[in-house]
Amino acid sequence: MSKPRPFLGPEPVDGPYCRNCGAVADIHYCPVCGQETAIEMPTVGHFLSELAEQTLALQGQLWTTLISLLFRPGQLTVDYIAGRRQRYVRPLRLYLALSIVFFAILGFTASLSPEHFFPRGERAEAAQTSAAGPSGAAAAEPVAEAPPDVPASPEAPVKPSDPAAGSVAANAEKGGLTVNTGYPALDARIQARFDTLKALPEAELSATIADALFSYAPIAIFFTLPLFALLIGIGYLGLRLNYAVHLLFAINYHSFLFFLLLVELLPIPSPASTLLALTIPAYLTIALRRVYGGGWGGTAFFSFLVLIVHMIVVALVMSVSTLLTLAFPL
Repeated sequence: MSKPRPFLGPEPVDGPYCRNCGAVADIHYCPVCGQETAIEMPTVGHFLSELAEQTLALQGQLWTTLISLLFRPGQLTVDYIAGRRQRYVRPLRLYLALSIVFFAILGFTASLSPEHFFPRGERAEAAQTSAAGPSGAAAAEPVAEAPPDVPASPEAPVKPSDPAAGSVAANAEKGGLTVNTGYPALDARIQARFDTLKALPEAELSATIADALFSYAPIAIFFTLPLFALLIGIGYLGLRLNYAVHLLFAINYHSFLFFLLLVELLPIPSPASTLLALTIPAYLTIALRRVYGGGWGGTAFFSFLVLIVHMIVVALVMSVSTLLTLAFPL
């Protein structure tokens, strides 16, 4: 016995009720659950529209948010706290969208041309070629060595007497890297990994470093957000505000930074790039003053302090994450 053909279509309702939760909904959207009330059979165009509006946030909210983010520093934070939220893309969603797009484009660009980000060895190779000459005879000539205890020239370093320093110097002469974490097994593993990297061809080494840098950079920068918010909170400790307020400010500020970095990826002239970089301290100063108040001079001075500390922390976190990724690849 065959199963009866099921009814496929919008469920009929008797009155202005929401088909999702059953609440009275006589407007375009249900006031309880937010679902639209004009339900039709799905089409491909409907799916694409949902993707644009919900997943990519390509609706009126996005343009309102970007205009406020770019041209009214700090206003997104003020409006969110005041309760004017529905007109904007939510702060964390905007930050994640901009950061993911930036690192995706940057990683793709670096994978196509890693030497653009890590130019290495070109002048060294040219020097070796010119020194060797067409026949390579100059490279074969032996170089006289100075006596072990006498410097070869006034600029030559004196032979170290400390055993540890001697080990480092001997390893440096071989072009190696001394690793000493206190755990021999771990030292051997890291040393072997770096020796392997050193033996890679120039292009492959550049690509490996670029991949390590961009693999965990979004996570590393994301985890500096709480520290940035903490710095802001320390500066405005007298206001006795909740830490979440400073975190909200940090998220919106970093969204602006990622938008600026996206613009930097475009083929813009160098003066324009410099001008964009100079807008960062000005933007932070205006945003801080709009959200927290205060005078121009004190706010500008505090902005520069925060920027310096933040840049140092980001550089350290990025360096450590890159080195760990190179030493312990997944």
